[in-house]
Order: sequence, then C-alpha cells, then structure tokens
Amino acid sequence: MYLERFIIKNFRGVKDISLTFNKGLNVLIGENNAGKTAIIDALRICLSYGNQRRDIYISRSDFYIDKNAINDEKINIEFHLHFHIDIPEEAGWFNDLLSTQEDGSQDLQLHFRYYLDENDRIKYRVWGGTNEGQSIAPEVLFLIYHVHLDALRDSEHYLRPIRGNRLGQLYSKIQID
Repeated sequence: MYLERFIIKNFRGVKDISLTFNKGLNVLIGENNAGKTAIIDALRICLSYGNQRRDIYISRSDFYIDKNAINDEKINIEFHLHFHIDIPEEAGWFNDLLSTQEDGSQDLQLHFRYYLDENDRIKYRVWGGTNEGQSIAPEVLFLIYHVHLDALRDSEHYLRPIRGNRLGQLYSKIQID
C-alpha cells in the first residue's frame, strides 16, 4: 500500500489542500513559506499517532486563522489519508481502515479531526474507513511504519554509526523484494 491522497484542512497556513501521491518517491518543491514543512509535519502527526515515541503534536498555534470567520466560530484541523491497496491481503491486514465505494473499489482511510472544546483545550477524534467513529486497533497503527529524516545540518554528527540514529532506523526497516 502507499499513500495516494492526503487532504489537509485548517492547519497552520494551509486552509484546504488535497495532495495526490504516486507509488515510489514523491518530492515536494516550492518557495520558502509555501507550506512544505506544514505538509511534512501534518504527515508526521498522522503517521506517528499511537507511537509512544512521538515528537510532534498539535498546538493551539497550529489552528488556521480565518480572518473572515465570525469570532465565536471554531475551526477544526482535519487530516484525511487515503491509501491505495496494492495487494488484496492488505484489505484484511488493515480491515479497520477499509473503505468500499459505491462502484465496489476499495481503499484504506485514516481520518483525524482536532478541535478546541468549550474550555479551549485541544481534543481530537481519529477513525478508520468511511464512517466517523469506526475504531482502529493499535496493532493496525503499528503496521504503518515511517521514519522522519530531519534536515541534516551537521551530517558528520548525524550519520555517525551510533545506536538509535535515524538513518539506522530507516535501514533496519527496509525490505528488499
């Protein structure tokens, strides 16, 4: 499976964007302050959900500020991930995320909604598939593995063969077909 479509709403400077990805390598290119980091951070938030070693979270400053909104109108942050199923077994492995469209086609969906409650605390809802509220077993989330390789400002330091370095984490999870 691979991430085929990623929808971001009301996150930092991104009001509403739908990104389409291809299988294999995808590259984000754009000018400074165009939203590339917001897209990567949104992916990191989603893909690290359920991981005890998370290093990124939603904060109050991440909510998009709509200058035209009414003062008491609250804006939700939403992330919607649609994964393409490569092999039929993935539909069973990721059953909690399975979504079947009217035409019979299937994909895997993971949805996040962050909002501020009446006490201005950040709350969230996460569900799989088409129906909001469909729970996701933690075991399913562990099957979605990612490694974030941050910018290497001091490559000599970061590429040293020490325990727990990010590049080592990536290599340890690569499977050769």
